[in-house]
Amino acid sequence: MANQSAEVIIIGAGVAGITAANTLFASGYKDVKILEARNRIGGRIHTIPLGSDACSVELGAQWIHGGAENPVYRMALEHDLLGSSSIHDEFAGIYCKENGTRVDKSLLDTVIAIFKETVEDMVDFSFSDSKSTLTCDEYLTSRMPVILSPISDEQKKEAANIFQSLLNILKEDCGGELTRLSLSCNGFEDDFRSNDHTLPAGFDTLLRKLMCNFESDVIKLETEVKMIDWSEKENAVHSVVLRCVERGKEMTYTANHVISTIPLGVLKQNHQQLFSPSLPVDKKNLIEKLGFGQVNKIILYYDEPFWTKGNGGIKLVWDQEAECDLGDRSWARGIFAFKEMKHIDNVLIAWIYGDSAELIESIGETRVADVCTQVLKQFLNDDRIPKPTSVRTSKWCTDPHTLGAYTFVTSGCHYDDIGRLSHPLLNTFGKPVVMFAGEATHDNHYASVHGAMLSGIREAKRFVKWKTN
Repeated sequence: MANQSAEVIIIGAGVAGITAANTLFASGYKDVKILEARNRIGGRIHTIPLGSDACSVELGAQWIHGGAENPVYRMALEHDLLGSSSIHDEFAGIYCKENGTRVDKSLLDTVIAIFKETVEDMVDFSFSDSKSTLTCDEYLTSRMPVILSPISDEQKKEAANIFQSLLNILKEDCGGELTRLSLSCNGFEDDFRSNDHTLPAGFDTLLRKLMCNFESDVIKLETEVKMIDWSEKENAVHSVVLRCVERGKEMTYTANHVISTIPLGVLKQNHQQLFSPSLPVDKKNLIEKLGFGQVNKIILYYDEPFWTKGNGGIKLVWDQEAECDLGDRSWARGIFAFKEMKHIDNVLIAWIYGDSAELIESIGETRVADVCTQVLKQFLNDDRIPKPTSVRTSKWCTDPHTLGAYTFVTSGCHYDDIGRLSHPLLNTFGKPVVMFAGEATHDNHYASVHGAMLSGIREAKRFVKWKTN
């Protein structure tokens, strides 16, 4: 079995791992390697070309949340990667009903206002009762009669359908149903800011900027870590041994320090066999308690757009009392919107969450495109809607190197639990032998690219501080 070594080995070439390496290099530490299980960099950032004009679309991370306080935004701005009209409005769009008619504009405005007020109430509740074990679903179910009380009886059913459709905006926070999302730690306080940006040339351009000073051999692709042996050894007290499979061959890497950016979904499934000795009980409990959402995208490319550009796309208001579609169409009721990208003229993107997200991974992309076309024809009441010329669906739920999308706080957990997940594994001398980065370890900005970036900087600085003390 071949063996290589480095002072610091980083597991994962996503934004957390690449940022950690970049920070170490900038601090003067050069003996660093990144081991990446995939045959590409990026992790949950995955920019691909689509369609005849090879436009850049994102199978993974889409948004830069916020402005100057966000390091990803600042970096994108510095390198002129933002473009011009890339600000995202969550509520924009043409709202259509299942029977092919448009939603009444006055009623829609009223329900959106009620929805925003309800979310504000949920945020206020979370600040006032941080120990509540209620889920968001339990809170909403108990208060629904009061929430819709301003609506007249004759419009109440349609208002309920609109409200239930808008709940998909909140499902984005946890990547699934609201039955598991903690009410006391819901993370909704920033949901309706309208300054979420995209990168027209793709998120991978940002990664390339971070890697501009990397040597060619820093990243080892197709190198999957199978075991992290952090035991204290008689002849090598300070070493961590990583047993890997590199392009089909067994390989051992030895490091003085390891920074793991392994996603929470993979830790949930594999931590028992991944770490030797086993992780401390507290860390195992955190991994098992925290939530990891299921999210996928459907990206539809058309030769020419059939929708009016600039309207924000097409929102679907499903009849909640109607019978659900059966068979391989059942997932379609999980689609709330076909969103347009302002910098791409002929692409619509649909997000899908929970069980529906996992279900579409077993369905061929051609069938997904057929069902989406049927849905669009139905809601727009227009049989002339064309089929897309290209379609791609992401497959994050069954991707063995991710097993989900991003972290959320479940009922019974707290933001502090995410912060504690970042605590390193120390040897008996207090040395941080295994450190943890990635979006799941940032208590303020989990489930985001900038949270991942900040976590990589944090762990690199932890190493530098330990070395200089």
